[in-house]
Parts: sequence; structure tokens; C-alpha cells
Amino acid sequence: MELKQIYDIQNLKLRFKDKKALEIKTLKFHNGLIYGICGNFGSGKTSLLKILAGELKETNGSVLYQGNKFKRGFFGKIKKHNDIQYLDANLLNSSLTVEQVVKKNFPKKTQQIKSRHFTTFQMESVWKTPLNLISDGERHWLKTIIGVEKDPRVLLIDDYGLSIDPRTEIILRKKIIKMNNILGTTVLLSSGSDYFLKQFASVIIYLDNGHVSKVRKGFKKNSNNRKK
Repeated sequence: MELKQIYDIQNLKLRFKDKKALEIKTLKFHNGLIYGICGNFGSGKTSLLKILAGELKETNGSVLYQGNKFKRGFFGKIKKHNDIQYLDANLLNSSLTVEQVVKKNFPKKTQQIKSRHFTTFQMESVWKTPLNLISDGERHWLKTIIGVEKDPRVLLIDDYGLSIDPRTEIILRKKIIKMNNILGTTVLLSSGSDYFLKQFASVIIYLDNGHVSKVRKGFKKNSNNRKK
């Protein structure tokens, strides 16, 4: 069965003053798959995710989400979709504790989230710690958990696997795969290396200096019934 497109990019260009950030002729993302976006620092990974999230407006070209352009407000600002969740490094810049952040985002299921994700000795000690005192790896863990628990239609995670050990990455990977399998969530993960992405992404897109340098098939998963 052919998968429906969730994103369709045509002749995309993004510039910051006189600097070219992205120039992509055509790129399509299909519903219900896990994508890896790989490239060195400055390759355009974060810019591409921000455009797909509606956080950043392209300079030229067409970006369609489910066949439509992003809606814009009176002053041209993009109206964000509630079913798209974008997670970047700045999400958790706060002096709140991990517990307070979880309560703020999930007031009705704080204890459920604690029991699901923060029962190990390492994560239990993080629960009462302010965000500005936790490690980069723990911050990455938390932002991924927030994304999974938000239950979006599209989940975009920047710098996936950054500053976390292989064992922790496996735990996060299993949570993302479960979310994708059960709910049919489309997942886009950016990373400077394809080491983790090759383990579970269906498609890996390589960026170089704002261009798509190659697209490779990744991990092949079994077909399944999805709720979305």
C-alpha cells in the first residue's frame, strides 16, 4: 500500500541575508515513517526541521504539509500546527525542576510519566533537579520524553543522540519506535552522524552545505496497523 505524503518540498530556498542556508529542489516525506536527517555542522539540518515545524519561513519555494501551505496570521507569521511537535536544544532553558516542567506540560498525568520514565536510579535522582543543573544527556532524554508524551502526528527532534550514552539511546529509540508503530507518528530526527539513525530510521537524508547530497534506505520495518 502506497503511503500518503505528509510533507512535499519543491524548489526550497532559505537565505539569511547574503548567506545560503538551504537549496533543495524536491524532497518528500511520507506519513508514518521514521526519517533521519544527517549532516555536518552548518549543513542545514536545523533550518530544515524548523521550516517543517512552521518555526521558520522559507525564502522561496513551496513547503506543503498534508497538501497545504502553512496558514499565516495577519502579519505573515506562520500559525503553528498543534499536531507538529518540534524539539530543539532551547526547549528546556529554564531554572524549573524536571518535575515542574513535566507538571507544566502534563498537569493531569505527571505521576504516570514519572512512573513510566523516571523510576531508574539515574532518572529518579533527576526528577527534583533544576534544568540548569542537569547534564546535556539528561536534557536530551527529557525533551524526547516530552515529545513522545505529547502524542503529536509529527515529531521532529534536533540533534538526536547528542551527549547521551549508547544504553540511554537504546531506551529512547525503543520509545520512539513504539510510538511510531502503535500511533503511526511520523518522526524526523536530525544528527551529525548516521550511527544511531541507521539502527531504526526507514530513510536517511544526507545534507551537505544546504543541499541534499544523497538519500538512502535505512532500517526496514514490518507493516502494521496504525491508529493515525
